[in-house]
Amino acid sequence: MNYFQKKLKLIMQTRNLKQRDLAEMTGLAQTTISSWLTKDAIPKVSSVEPLAKALGLSVGDLIGDFGAQQELLEEDKRFLALPLKRKRLLLKILDAVEEE
Repeated sequence: MNYFQKKLKLIMQTRNLKQRDLAEMTGLAQTTISSWLTKDAIPKVSSVEPLAKALGLSVGDLIGDFGAQQELLEEDKRFLALPLKRKRLLLKILDAVEEE
């Protein structure tokens, strides 16, 4: 299970949300959300932004630590400014660190 997958599952459990709820809230396909939760798929950055917005979170809150929201604002900007390949690489690094 990757870092993003763990985080999303925890948010969904805490808020009592189902995959279909997230699909309706974000406009994303339920199959996309399902693949994040069951297949270790890493989301496209273009999908993380509407997901974070629908959940009332910053991108940093969604992919980073819950307790560090204020400190993540600048990191959010830096993350969003990165090219897509670098964003994916950073998500893979987070997953690797989480597995340790």
